[in-house]
Amino acid sequence: MASAIKLPDMGTNVEECKVLSWRVREGDAVERGDILADIETDKAVAELESTAEGVVLRLQVKAGDMTHKGDILAYVGKPGEAIPAGPETLPSAAAALSHGPAAPVGSASHLEEARSVRISLIVRNLAVKLGVDIARVVGTGPGGVITREDVQRASHELGASAAVTAPAAEQLSRAQAAVARAVQKSWREIPHLSITAAIDMTAVQELRAKREVAGVRLSYDAIFLKAMARAAAEVPLVAAKLDGEKVIHPHGVHIALAIGLDNALQLPVIRDVDQKDIATLQDEVASLVARVKTGTLRTEQVTGGCIALSNLGMYPIEAFDAIIFPDHSTILTVGAIQMKPVVLDGQVKARPIVTVKLAADHRLINGRTAAAYLIRVKEVVESADLF
Repeated sequence: MASAIKLPDMGTNVEECKVLSWRVREGDAVERGDILADIETDKAVAELESTAEGVVLRLQVKAGDMTHKGDILAYVGKPGEAIPAGPETLPSAAAALSHGPAAPVGSASHLEEARSVRISLIVRNLAVKLGVDIARVVGTGPGGVITREDVQRASHELGASAAVTAPAAEQLSRAQAAVARAVQKSWREIPHLSITAAIDMTAVQELRAKREVAGVRLSYDAIFLKAMARAAAEVPLVAAKLDGEKVIHPHGVHIALAIGLDNALQLPVIRDVDQKDIATLQDEVASLVARVKTGTLRTEQVTGGCIALSNLGMYPIEAFDAIIFPDHSTILTVGAIQMKPVVLDGQVKARPIVTVKLAADHRLINGRTAAAYLIRVKEVVESADLF
């Protein structure tokens, strides 16, 4: 019997995925591990690998279709091999019971529904999303199967029949909807501890000027990433995460960098920041920004971080608060550099000062630990000890 290629678990907080494009066609020969399709999640683009070898017997979904974990995307097997008939036309028992009240098992109404409603899991999910009652939809597919077009037509008719004129509404993008869910989850579950510090950027600005003469322009993102990793080596708890009542310490310091594009927000992760020099970090920052702009982030580039950096210093703001991303423990925010009066050696002098804020998960990190970490970041930056 043909092997079903299913959508695997695509990571924490990923609820649905889109089949962005197929790299194979029906009839193509494939081996285990061959890439069949590009799958788009809320955060990145991942590759779907074949878990079987043979030929592609059927592409079960089209490019652009939305899918969920466990959905069958394709069948692979020997030429002419039989394809199971059940899963593609009848919903699973769990799916059938998950939408609305269920009749007792074995009752007439339950059996009648199983016989009369023929719909794939993907089309059923579309009906739920559009608010369409499939019991009122007449299937026009072979044998009365309810098709995507049937559901879309019913949704259109439902909207056209509404008498009340609703205000204009705009659907959130998939990426922004994912951010909204993450922010809500974080604010509900993580008690935020926030502390603030002022950092003198004189030494850093002198360092940047020297490097620029040599033809290298260091970004403040790379500078703070390096300082954060250097400080985390001495206060490792800030780069860990809480899992129930267990503390998980990753191997290495992996820092997420907040990158905004219009109103969308991405948090790609730079791994092993503690082991990389500042020039390498500079190159990785530039590469991640380019990938965010082109929408080509991979799954492995948005997972594994426990600490984050958000820099809005390019805007004329002094400081801002940030919300800790789920599965993270801390986030450092950086405002704009401003010339401020500072007392040095009994004299008032103007110095370039930046205000930074650290938000920490108070279930794991107390005020003393957060302060020790932020003080160390300040010391590294003010000394420009970044190499």
